[in-house]
Amino acid sequence: MANKLLTKVIDDLCSLPEGELKKLVQNQMADADMLEALIASLPDGHIIFTNDGTIKYINNAAFHLLPSDRRKKLRPGLKLSEMLIDKDVKEFLQAVFSGEEKAEAQDFAFQKGNEVRTERISFTFLTLPSASYVDVKIADITEEIMKETRLRRTESLASMTTMAAGIAHEIKNPLAAMKIHLQLMRKVLRNKGCLDEEGAERYLTVLDEEIDHLNKIAVDFLFAVRPMNIELRLGSLEGVINDLVTFLSPEADEKGIKVVAEIEKFLPRVELDARYLRQSLLNIVENAFSAMPGGGKLSIFVYLDGNWETIRVEDTGTGIDEEQLGKIFEPYFTTKASGTGLGLTVVYKVIKEHRGDIFVSSEPGKGTVFTIKLPVPASERKAIGDKEATNGDTSDC
Repeated sequence: MANKLLTKVIDDLCSLPEGELKKLVQNQMADADMLEALIASLPDGHIIFTNDGTIKYINNAAFHLLPSDRRKKLRPGLKLSEMLIDKDVKEFLQAVFSGEEKAEAQDFAFQKGNEVRTERISFTFLTLPSASYVDVKIADITEEIMKETRLRRTESLASMTTMAAGIAHEIKNPLAAMKIHLQLMRKVLRNKGCLDEEGAERYLTVLDEEIDHLNKIAVDFLFAVRPMNIELRLGSLEGVINDLVTFLSPEADEKGIKVVAEIEKFLPRVELDARYLRQSLLNIVENAFSAMPGGGKLSIFVYLDGNWETIRVEDTGTGIDEEQLGKIFEPYFTTKASGTGLGLTVVYKVIKEHRGDIFVSSEPGKGTVFTIKLPVPASERKAIGDKEATNGDTSDC
């Protein structure tokens, strides 16, 4: 069928008058030249390979983005194995062609003169009627990274200022309590010359409790400001949630709280640090338990929502009013009688480090809902798409 169609097209072309055929060819050449000029003018580098790893096309930006000693021999017809590029870059590209590489992009550092530049190498598979290609894109993201670093420093400084004011306020109460009890001890010693065992025990107990309080403030503060050594790895949320529910069961039973976890089946993996994520969820749940002193129900739902894997934690507690809700992730804000108010600040920080987002909604007297969204990596989205395509493919028997 295809051969007949091709024969017919050739016959139709041959039947065209010479002038029309010449014009048609010129138009096609003009379109091709325009497309090549467009690719050549792109600020990002593009190297188009055939499926066997042979360079088909390379634009000007690719030459300039690569270090000068890496440009040698770079030309159409050159194979990937013959390219003078760093070992880690070559291994990444070889994994792309073999189908082993799951990440859509990877960042690499290149020495250019006296400075180190960071370049992001990504790839796109191009499927045309005649052949398939791989477009390897090279983008210099050094300035972007520097801007992000400056922004993080500015945000960190603003956060530190707020936290410094908060910690100054927090330590005043325990220090005041310690000072009052020391003054009382001094007064008793002046009047009586000694302290009886019961009186000494009472004063020392208060001092001991306030020292513990100050220590907790210091520990929480250091945890909140210290850079997190988060190590993201592909993992399952199901395992994290199940471990958390098992850990919480004794406390929940003691407090008369029913814990329910509903986890959607066949969820894709997400990039996570199980330690930090578990601690963050534990902080949210402990707050929920505190809001249900007379018992209640805690529900944890995990499900896929587009390109996001979502964790929803619902309680039937006292709820939070609208004014307090807007401050809930601020350092040193708390609705509890005890506690430094850094727990949810740390939770927010952990979720952001996971490239995710966190939201809270509440209705006084009915309960509170925390919603955490974590991005599904492109490799897992592709795996889902492949699975759906396979399941949807029906062949005649």
